[in-house]
Amino acid sequence: RRCQPTQRGNFHIEVKMNALEKTLVKMKKNNVRCECNCTFEKLTTLGCGGKIYLTLFPESVSQLVFVAKYLYRHKITHCFLGHGSNVLASDDFYNGVAVVTSFVRDFSVQGDTVVASCGMSTSKLCSQLVNRGLTGGEFFGCLPATVGGAVVCNAGCFGQSVQDVVQSVVVLHNGKREKLSKEQCRFVKRGSIFKNNGDFLVLQVKMRFEKSTPAKVQEKLSQMRQKKAATQPLGCRSAGCVLFNDKIALSKLIDEAHLKGYRVGGAQVSEKHAGFVINLDKATSTDIYLLIRYIKKTLAEKFGVSAKLEVCLVNFPTDAEQLF
Repeated sequence: RRCQPTQRGNFHIEVKMNALEKTLVKMKKNNVRCECNCTFEKLTTLGCGGKIYLTLFPESVSQLVFVAKYLYRHKITHCFLGHGSNVLASDDFYNGVAVVTSFVRDFSVQGDTVVASCGMSTSKLCSQLVNRGLTGGEFFGCLPATVGGAVVCNAGCFGQSVQDVVQSVVVLHNGKREKLSKEQCRFVKRGSIFKNNGDFLVLQVKMRFEKSTPAKVQEKLSQMRQKKAATQPLGCRSAGCVLFNDKIALSKLIDEAHLKGYRVGGAQVSEKHAGFVINLDKATSTDIYLLIRYIKKTLAEKFGVSAKLEVCLVNFPTDAEQLF
C-alpha cells in the first residue's frame, strides 16, 4: 500500500491489487455477474470440490467472449463449466476464475437446422426438437448437460451422439473467433479437439436433424428415458460413466470384477450401473478420484483392459490424468 497526498493536503491509501482482484473489478464494471467463494460442490453434478476465488456468469455470447479474451490476455488461471456434469474438481481452493456458461443460451431454428449457443440446456434443446418434429437428437433429452459441454465430450447414448448431428462449431481459438467444420472438430469416442484443450472455447453449434413428427420423436425419447431410468442411478449424484474404452463396454467388466458397491470413503461404484461412480455419502473429490483409479487398476490386472478417463479433471496436479 502507498499513501499519496490529495489536492487538499490530506492522504488516501492506494491499494495495489493483484490480478484476480483486478479481474473482479473489471467484470463488475462491465456488468458481468460475479460471485466470490462459490464452490465446485455447488457447480458440478458430483457435488464435491473446493472453493473458487471468483466465479463469473456471462449472459450472452458477446459477454462470454469479452470474459474469455480478458482471461487469456492477462493469463488468469481459469476454467469453463456448463452444468458441470462431466467434471471432477479437486477439494483444494481454486485460486482462479470459473466461468459458468449456462446462461448463454440463444437458440434459432430454420427448417431442419438448429443453431444453439454453448450454454443452452440439452434437455431444453430436446424439447424444441420434439415440438418441431425433428429426430436424431432424442439423446439430448437424456443428458444433464449444456450443448457446449456435449460437443466438447462428444456426448451420446443409445446409439446417438453429437458427432452425428453437428454441422459446424463457432469457437474462440486463441482469442479469435473461428468456424470449424465437423471434420475439423476431430470427434472421437467421448472426445474432440476441444476436450482438455484450453486453446478452444465452444461458442455456438450448428446442427442438422431429420424431419419426423412430434408424436414419433416423443415416443422415441420416452423409450430412451425409460431405459435410462431402468439402468442408471438417476437419484444419485454422479458424472455418468467415469471410464471408457474405445472398443469394449467397461461396465460389464466392472460388474464381473465384483466392484459394484465397492466404496472409497463416501464414493461408491453404483450397484445399478457399474460404469457410474456416485457420491453416496458426502464424498470428497479425493474419494472419487481414488475409486476411479482403483477401478482402472482392477480392469488392467484382471482383464488386461486399458480404461480412459471420461470425466474432466479440474484443479488437480498436472500429472494426475497421466496416472490414468
